[in-house]
Amino acid sequence: MKITVYSSKGGVWKTPLATNLALEHGYAIATNETYHVFDGFIPEERLISLDLNESFPDFGSDVDVVFDLAWTISKNALSITSALKMSDLVIVPICNEVKAINAWLNTIAEVLKFNPNVIVVATKLKKKGWFAWEQSEDFLNIQNAVHTQINPNIPVLPLKYSAVFDAIFEQERSIKEIMKSSPLASHHYKEVNEQLERIYQVINK
Repeated sequence: MKITVYSSKGGVWKTPLATNLALEHGYAIATNETYHVFDGFIPEERLISLDLNESFPDFGSDVDVVFDLAWTISKNALSITSALKMSDLVIVPICNEVKAINAWLNTIAEVLKFNPNVIVVATKLKKKGWFAWEQSEDFLNIQNAVHTQINPNIPVLPLKYSAVFDAIFEQERSIKEIMKSSPLASHHYKEVNEQLERIYQVINK
């Protein structure tokens, strides 16, 4: 399985999503970020880092890898385009920031030129009340933008705001491993873990 997690804009939990996926499922990580966070806790044999203008190698069908990609798609961004072309699925995380949503929508449109298999994860969701996350204002704004301006068939999945995404790097463990550390952590992160499981179910389809 080859999965790309990509956003041209930071602050949407792109790297936490990619890292948790790799840690939980034993994937290798490939990145085009010069200053990344993976040295020290991702084994060297499971990490590849290269420049924006370099192409990723063909990893073959027997290697599972998640691409954690930044920067803007262009004719010189060979790291991005090579990863998109070989990926089975592309995850584009988006949060409900009015000034940035158009940029993320443009990102999806650019990704679709290279790979039709895209899902959107609506990140950093917040709500007040006991209704479902899919009914929250943040989620509905993102879903409406994607479905009306890009493609109504693109799956949009919710992911609530949680401090556990910082804890991944502080503890250098996946969310499931963090949950096993104490009953309190298991309780606090149960809902976000269930949302991630739903995302992984879509990936595995």
